[in-house]
Amino acid sequence: MTTPRPVPRLRPRRAHVIATVAAAGLGIFAPLALVSPSGASSAPTGNTGNTGSAAAVTPLLEIFKFGNAVGLPLACSDAGSVVSIIGSQTGGTAVASKLVTELDSQCNQLSSKGGDYLQQAIAQSRALTLLNPVVNPLISALAKALNTVGTQEEGSLSPFGPTVAGLGGTVTFFEGS
Repeated sequence: MTTPRPVPRLRPRRAHVIATVAAAGLGIFAPLALVSPSGASSAPTGNTGNTGSAAAVTPLLEIFKFGNAVGLPLACSDAGSVVSIIGSQTGGTAVASKLVTELDSQCNQLSSKGGDYLQQAIAQSRALTLLNPVVNPLISALAKALNTVGTQEEGSLSPFGPTVAGLGGTVTFFEGS
């Protein structure tokens, strides 16, 4: 008596395309493991660092700086509004008012300190501009791959083809200067 062989499952094309894009995205960081900071600093190049922006690092810190300056105060304001609403609905307006005042004070201190730390980190990240010649081509290749996959495989990625193609422009934001 023979047992029937299991029928192999066919993978959908969409999963294959997504896996390819993910592998390309992760693959851009593989060469960075081979570059040590000591090797980068001894490279014979005219770039001495401490100018421009380091690929991936400085733009990411700039996003955090924006989030600290805009997002954190908005989140604190929203939290204060919720506390005020709860206080007014439960009859604890006086207590809620004190909580909102303390929350505003703490959020202002946190935003101020966070801004200082992020400014320091941005200034220090400029020393990593020595890696731009290695990282920028990888970021550019990833952006081109996303654009190509999004346009050529638009039908397979439907309705996300244009979104994937548009990610290429977003990825180029992380190139260093």
